[in-house]
Amino acid sequence: KLAQTASDVLLSRDYGLLMEQIRQLKSAGEVSRVQIIDKRHVIIVSDQVSEIGKKDTALTKLLTTQGKKFSVPAKVGADILMPIEIDRDLLGALRVGFDWSAENRRIDRELGRTIRQILYLALVIFILGIGGAFIISRALTRPIIELSREIEKFDEEIYPRNGSRDSSAYKDESLQLRAAFTRMMTNLRKYLDKNKKISEEREKLTCMAAIGQMSAQIAHETRNSLYAIRGAVSGLEKTDSLPERRDYIEIIKEEAQEMTMMSDDFLQFARTPEPEIVPCHVGDVIQRVAELLDPDLEDAKITVKKLGQGVPPVMADATLLKRAFMNLFLNAIQAMEEGGTITVQYQVAGEFVKISIQDEGPGIPEEINLKVFQPFFSTKINGTGLGLPTVYKLLVAQHGEVDLEDSEFGARFVIQLPIAKTSEA
Repeated sequence: KLAQTASDVLLSRDYGLLMEQIRQLKSAGEVSRVQIIDKRHVIIVSDQVSEIGKKDTALTKLLTTQGKKFSVPAKVGADILMPIEIDRDLLGALRVGFDWSAENRRIDRELGRTIRQILYLALVIFILGIGGAFIISRALTRPIIELSREIEKFDEEIYPRNGSRDSSAYKDESLQLRAAFTRMMTNLRKYLDKNKKISEEREKLTCMAAIGQMSAQIAHETRNSLYAIRGAVSGLEKTDSLPERRDYIEIIKEEAQEMTMMSDDFLQFARTPEPEIVPCHVGDVIQRVAELLDPDLEDAKITVKKLGQGVPPVMADATLLKRAFMNLFLNAIQAMEEGGTITVQYQVAGEFVKISIQDEGPGIPEEINLKVFQPFFSTKINGTGLGLPTVYKLLVAQHGEVDLEDSEFGARFVIQLPIAKTSEA
């Protein structure tokens, strides 16, 4: 700023503003002297009147040394010599002498003041730290004591014992909490073990009830088929007519086939092998199911439409997955007596792949939505009620899910399977 003012002074010869700036700098103790030297190397402005009009040898020496190329500030002894130029035309120079001793004293004063402030701040922090530590200690120990009491209370509730415990056996609150927590964990483990045994016994009873229900269902279905077979055999014995005998033989075949299918359904539901979960492409599995059922689909005049393909691999057992989708496709084929389209849609939802299978049949009434996955529940006259429960069992075994969602028409089943991680895929 001073160099710019000096440049204006050399052009206008108005020294008032420059002298005011020089006085301000000297009063602040930043400089010891200021001079303006014109291009004749004559001092034309100075804070010391006796130097005005004299020649300045410093500029002469500098120009001689630099070959008359003086465009950046240069140090001359303890002073700084700055060029004054306009459009690279050298008008003169500004020589400023700094009072380094005064500057050092000022720095010492600032440094001393900073050190004092740091010491005061450290003292305040130390005092606040002691007080804060005391307050925090009180604030921390109180919840620990209360938590210890709550743990002991919970311990008594889950595993009551006669007699009282001495809570003051340890003076250290953390030791009291540790002792109470250890007692609680020991008793909680006993409580969980006891509940596990009860749960296992309940599971056995449930299993026995399911076996009983299954046996009753098998007996009922088998008895009906046997009645029909016995009637057909009786008819065979009483007639010599070839057409009638053929009809009776056909009845026996149909009933035997129904019994075989029923047995297969029961076996599939009862025997779910341990799944071998590996990365697999669910689209390939569904494509294989569609190929296997192609004759049935063609006879029923049903087409399969796929949407949103190209989803990432899932973690599943391809064999069990094929069985599950086979059941769902067969259900859809049986429901669509007049033909139509089965729509398969793929969608990525977070860490899962969702596969929806939508048919165009009459649908499933809302009031029985929650019952379709229960064993032995069926809306079909000849149904065993094990198709959808088998689907549910197969998918759950692979950490998957299946739900029946609301739909404007037909039935819509949504399957959810975990996406295979990159390293696994």
